[in-house]
Amino acid sequence: MALVPRSEKWLFWGCFIALITTAFGFILRVFLMDGWAKEFNFSETQKGELMGVGLWPFAISIVLFSLVIDRIGYKTAMWFGFLCHLVSLAMTVNAKSYEGLYWANFVVALGNGTVEAYINPVVATQFRNDKARWLNILHAGWPGGMVVAGLLALSLPESMAWQTKMWLLALPAVVYAVVLADRKSTRLNSSHTVIS
Repeated sequence: MALVPRSEKWLFWGCFIALITTAFGFILRVFLMDGWAKEFNFSETQKGELMGVGLWPFAISIVLFSLVIDRIGYKTAMWFGFLCHLVSLAMTVNAKSYEGLYWANFVVALGNGTVEAYINPVVATQFRNDKARWLNILHAGWPGGMVVAGLLALSLPESMAWQTKMWLLALPAVVYAVVLADRKSTRLNSSHTVIS
C-alpha cells in the first residue's frame, strides 16, 4: 500500500523516466562507437577507454551523492543529474576529438550515478510498505530504456549523422526534469515523498 496520494505517483514515474535516461545515455554511446571510431580514427584501446569512462565515474557519483544527499536535498541532486545529461549531450555533439568525447562520457556517467543516488531512496521512502515491488518496477527502467533507445537508434537511417542520433538522449531527460521539477515534499524521514 502506497504512503502517498495517487497524484504523487508522478514522483515515481519521474524517477522511472530518469533511469530510462541513464539507459539511453549508455546504449546510444554503444551504438555510436563505431561511427566515432571511423570519424576520429580511434584505436581499439581508445574505444575501450571511452566505454570505460562511461562507467567508472558512475560509481564515484553514486557514492559521493549518497553521502551528502540528505544535506543538499534530492531536488538538488535531480537538477545536477539533469545538468550532467544536457552538458554531456552538448559536449558529445560538438566533440572534435577523442578528448572531447572522453570528457562527454565522463560527465554523463556522473549524471547517471547521481540519478541512481536519488531515485532509490525516493522510491523506497515513497512506498515504505511495498518497497520491494516498486523498486523492482523502477529498475525495469534500465533494460526497458536500453530496448527503447536501441530500437529508436536502429529505426533511424544509417546515413543520418551520429550527432543527430545523439539528440535522442534529450527526449527522456527533458521529460523527467519536467515531471520532477514541481514535485513538492519533505525530507527523507517524512512519511510522504522526498524530492525537496
